[in-house]
Amino acid sequence: MRRRFFLTMLLSLMMILSSACSSETGSKDAGGKKSGKKEITVWSFTNEGEYAVKKYMEKNPDVKVNFQHIPGDQYQTKLRSALQTGVNAPDVFATEYGFVRKFIDFPSLENLSDVSYNADDLIGQQYEYVQAIETDSEGQIKALGYQGTPGGFYYRRDLAKQYLGTDDPAEVSELISSWDKIFEIGKRVYDESGGKVHALSNWNAIGSVQSGNVTSAWVEDGKLVIDPDRMKVLDLAIQAKEMNVLAMLENWSAGMWAAMQSGDVMFFPGPTWYLNFVIKENAPETSGNWGIAHGPGSFSGGGTFYSIYSKSENKELAWDFIKFYSFDHEFLEQLAKEQSYFTSNREVNAKLAPELTDEFLAGQKYFEFFNIEGEKVHPVLRSEFDGDIDTIFSNNMESFVKGNIKTKEEFLEKFKAEVKHDFPDIVVD
Repeated sequence: MRRRFFLTMLLSLMMILSSACSSETGSKDAGGKKSGKKEITVWSFTNEGEYAVKKYMEKNPDVKVNFQHIPGDQYQTKLRSALQTGVNAPDVFATEYGFVRKFIDFPSLENLSDVSYNADDLIGQQYEYVQAIETDSEGQIKALGYQGTPGGFYYRRDLAKQYLGTDDPAEVSELISSWDKIFEIGKRVYDESGGKVHALSNWNAIGSVQSGNVTSAWVEDGKLVIDPDRMKVLDLAIQAKEMNVLAMLENWSAGMWAAMQSGDVMFFPGPTWYLNFVIKENAPETSGNWGIAHGPGSFSGGGTFYSIYSKSENKELAWDFIKFYSFDHEFLEQLAKEQSYFTSNREVNAKLAPELTDEFLAGQKYFEFFNIEGEKVHPVLRSEFDGDIDTIFSNNMESFVKGNIKTKEEFLEKFKAEVKHDFPDIVVD
């Protein structure tokens, strides 16, 4: 009886151990069996992260990253709900420059300045303007960006040779070093081409560059702040329109892409990603006919950042993934070379600058160019309202340039009224 008792107990123990082993966290293979792999779920509003996920899993074959691309028009709503309720919340999630400040102070974002992580020791590798976006209102790191987004003036080389006498980037940079110079070129090009060619596509080309001079957020201490450099855009845009510098094309429109392909516009100011995701996609037959030059000011545009859900059960693995994405030099070099992607990591970019060229830019060393611009872009603190107020400002600018808003005074009155309507808690003088 005693031996039978011990055999029964031993059998029960083995069954318990077997059951415990089979319930360990892990993904399932095609047959539905546990694979034993560690898992995290990553959400993003863009599919760019698929490349990093692939490379990370190649380096970590014991890990499965479930990457979910959620369309941009649904993303913010779905992410906000998941973070607030915790229902099906991802371990890692992306935010974009335009709306990252809406989420950065949420307690559901893990504090990467905590002693459990070493983010403060790592971000010194990044450009200062990137670091400014990664911290919340208390100075704690809540997101990490892998992408560097300084800007420059992309230009058609054939038009530069015809109207400027040179397509050399250094010489073109000198010729467009101020708005006055650009406007004079634009007036001459318009006249000499019989009205066919313009220097700039629309007022947004001016606004994107001028944004690099802005030193204050739209909202500070609960009050609307209108930086003088924002208002300067109105004067520059009207001057440019009167001198026939602007083609008056709708921004991000088929007409704009057609002008890029045909050569009806000479200059397209844009950030690093503009080359791959705008020019190459919309003017594929113009490879080798582009250059990039320094303009009248330094600026940046956009950028993607990754955060960790503070209640994730896989924080260690989540941290390993976003650290890999922003600071693993081997991966970032692959990203740069294989995807023509300018990174946020100045150490990696400096290493690649002497060698990386692009055929679309006629072999110009574009990493070298953007490394220079990246160091000149100054950090700008943004509020949670900035993305939405940017949109209000842009919509009114469109009406102003088209003549539907007649004066700067009328512009200001309408702009302030719309901000107050959409955000009644903001003090608007």
